[in-house]
Amino acid sequence: LITLDVFEELTGYSASLFKQQEADDCNRLLSETGFEKDISATRMLMANMMHETCNFKYMDEIASGEAYNNRSDLGNGPTDGPTYKGAGVLQLTGRYNYQRFSDAIGDPRVMEGVTYVSTTYPFMSAKTWIEENNLLQIAQNLGFDEVCFRINGGWNGYEDRLAKYQICKDVL
Repeated sequence: LITLDVFEELTGYSASLFKQQEADDCNRLLSETGFEKDISATRMLMANMMHETCNFKYMDEIASGEAYNNRSDLGNGPTDGPTYKGAGVLQLTGRYNYQRFSDAIGDPRVMEGVTYVSTTYPFMSAKTWIEENNLLQIAQNLGFDEVCFRINGGWNGYEDRLAKYQICKDVL
């Protein structure tokens, strides 16, 4: 479903700026979460992932991650913040969530942190969250607005998400 040319059509960035591994990882996410079987739901997810990453430009959090040091709710110790800051299309964050993803995917190297995850699993890093939050069912039964709200927890960037959703409808 997703190719380098599709990334270009969706984002306006040259296909040469994307790696085949990113397209493969995206397709794997869509397949393993069931989204590939529902193009409407795929459009909703893709639009939100595009918004969260500035059209797949930022696959790791721009901030240093220092604010996540000593965050017990994330399982972080005194210096874990920068290592386990947001990675991937839905910003996997915190030692605890990285460990859960590592266990789910069977790759202990995930615990190397943000650089490994954002380059190796930029899309798959969202799998556990998508499944645990029943995002496919939300897309299918409640629609785009509820997908946005579930991912964002509010309405930040809603107009941009909506514009990207229209692009996804045109391209996919």
